Amino acid sequence: MPWVRQPMNELDRLQEKIAFQERSIEQLNDAVTDQQRQIQRLSEEVRILAQLLRERRESEQSQATGASSVIHEIPPHY
Repeated sequence: MPWVRQPMNELDRLQEKIAFQERSIEQLNDAVTDQQRQIQRLSEEVRILAQLLRERRESEQSQATGASSVIHEIPPHY
């Protein structure tokens, strides 16, 4: 006698549906976790770049201030 598949009863359908939902939730959780790690990494990179930008601006401002003071220190015989 060949194997004959019995029609799915309501309990089987519900179990299948729950299994599908559990897989979907797990996949979504993995995606959210990966995105959170990426957000944290990018936030740290932005923080570092902002700090470097501040340091560079401060350096340029101090160089500009230093250059203007050198101009004022030119001896009068020039």
